Amino acid sequence: MLCYMLVNSGLEDFMKAIKHGTAAAATAAATCGLVVAITAELVFSGLNKSEDITPTANVESFEKVDSKETKNVLSLERMNNVLVGAGMMEDFARIGETESQQETTTREETTEAETETETEAETETETQTEEETTENYAYADFFLVNVTEYLNVRAEGSEDAEILGKIYAGGGGQVLEKGEEWSKIQSGNAVGYIKNEYAWFSHDAEANIPNVCPLRATSTVDNLRLREGPGTDYKINDVINEGDQLTVMAEHGDWWAVSYDGVTGYTAKEYVNIWYDIGQGITIEEEEREREAERARIAEEAAAEQRRLQEEEEKRQKNLANAQEAQTVYSSGYNLSIDDNYLLSCLVMAEAGGECYEGKLAVANIVLNRLNSGKYGNTISDVIYASGQFSVVRNGALNRAINNGPNSGSVQAAQEALAGVNNVPNYTSFCTLAVAKYSRYAAYSIIGNQVFYR
Repeated sequence: MLCYMLVNSGLEDFMKAIKHGTAAAATAAATCGLVVAITAELVFSGLNKSEDITPTANVESFEKVDSKETKNVLSLERMNNVLVGAGMMEDFARIGETESQQETTTREETTEAETETETEAETETETQTEEETTENYAYADFFLVNVTEYLNVRAEGSEDAEILGKIYAGGGGQVLEKGEEWSKIQSGNAVGYIKNEYAWFSHDAEANIPNVCPLRATSTVDNLRLREGPGTDYKINDVINEGDQLTVMAEHGDWWAVSYDGVTGYTAKEYVNIWYDIGQGITIEEEEREREAERARIAEEAAAEQRRLQEEEEKRQKNLANAQEAQTVYSSGYNLSIDDNYLLSCLVMAEAGGECYEGKLAVANIVLNRLNSGKYGNTISDVIYASGQFSVVRNGALNRAINNGPNSGSVQAAQEALAGVNNVPNYTSFCTLAVAKYSRYAAYSIIGNQVFYR
C-alpha cells in the first residue's frame, strides 16, 4: 500500500511538471519518480518473504545464495521495468517541454492578439471621441470675416466672379464647403464664395468674436432696474421690460455696465442673458432695397423740412404785413418803426391774448402811457424790455408771440391805441384780479380779468 502511494505521488508530481513546468522540472520530476519506484520495489521485495531465489542447472557454478540476502535486491526484470519507466519519463519530459512551449506560444499569441485588439479598440474609441467632439463643437463649421469694412460674397471662387452679396465687419455664418483658398459659405441670405485669407474659421473665429462683435444683453424679467452703480444701494435710472435689449459696455463683478435707449447704468447679471451680436450677410438685391428705402426716408425728411420753412416764411410775411399796416394807418401820432409796431401787437398778444377786446386795448394803452411819461424809455422797445416790467418778457411768452405772430384782435387793439383810442387814460400799471391790492391804488379800473391802476 505504501509502495502504491509513493509511486502514485511521484507520478502526480511528474504529470504536474509536464502540464505546468519546464523541461528541467519535468526531468526532475521523472528522476524523483524513478527514485520512488526503486524504493518502492525494494520495500516490496523485502516484504515478500515467501519468494526465494534458487539457482537452476545452468548456474550451478554459482554459489547458492541465501534467500535472506536477496530479499532487498531488485530483480533484473523489475529493474529493467523501472529503467524503461525512467526513459519514458525523459520522453514525457521532452513532450512536456514541447507542450509547455506550445502553451507559452499560445499564451503569447493570445496576449498579443488581446493587446492588438485592445489597441485597435482604444484607437477606434479615440477616433470616435475626436469625431464626436468635432461634431459637438458649436463653431466647427463657423466663420467670421476679418475685415474693417466688408467682404464680398462671389458666385465662384474667383476674384473675377460676380458679386452676390456682402458681409460687413463683425459678420459671420456657416461654412458649407471648406477649400484651400476659397470656401463656400452662407450668411443670412447671402450664399457664395469668400476668400479664406479674409476670414477666421472654427476655433480662430470663436476666439475673435469678442474683438469684433458687440456684446448684448436681453432682460429675462419685467421691471428690471437700471441703477447708477453696481449695487442695490444705488439710485434707479430706468426700468427695463422683459425682452428689451441692452448694449454691454463693461463687467463689474456680479453686474454689467450697460446702455439702453440713451440711458447708461448697471444691471445684475442674474436677470439678463448675454450674447454676441454677430452680423449677417446681405445680398445685392437686399442692399439695393435698403438703399432705396434710405433714399425715400431722406427725401421725406427733406420735404418735411421744406414744408416747415415754407410755413415759417408765410408767418413772417403775415407778421410783416400786419406791422406795415399798423405803421401805415397809425404811425402819425408816434415816431415808431415797423418793428416797434409789430412788437406792440405781440406784447398785447402775450399779455392779453385770451382777454376780451377791451382788455387787449387797455394793455396797448398801458405801453403808450408809459412811453408818453418818459420814465420807462423813449421807444416802444425800451418800454417793453425795461427791467422787471413785463412778466411775459421773463417767461418767454413774448418770444413765442413774436415767432408765431399775434392774432387779429391783438393787432387791431394796438392799431386803435396808436390811433388815440384810450380806455385807461393816465394808468401805467395792471395786474390780474387774483393778486390785486386795491388799497395801494390811487385809482383803478377792472376790465375782464385784469385791474388797471395808477
